[in-house]
Amino acid sequence: MIWFFDKDGERLRYEIAHDRASGKYRVIVTRPDGSESVEEVDQPTDLIERSVQLMNNLRTEGWKVG
Repeated sequence: MIWFFDKDGERLRYEIAHDRASGKYRVIVTRPDGSESVEEVDQPTDLIERSVQLMNNLRTEGWKVG
């Protein structure tokens, strides 16, 4: 799944991917400057909890779903 967030004319990409080979879930955030952060979790429940935290942090920073 991919979401785009907008703030002050800039765009941030937020992606959740599942690696079938390892069974892990990845949360990938690509900032407007091209820098990327990747977090891996093993369980779907952990993915949901972490994703909610990250999305709330982005909203606090002023990012809005585009």
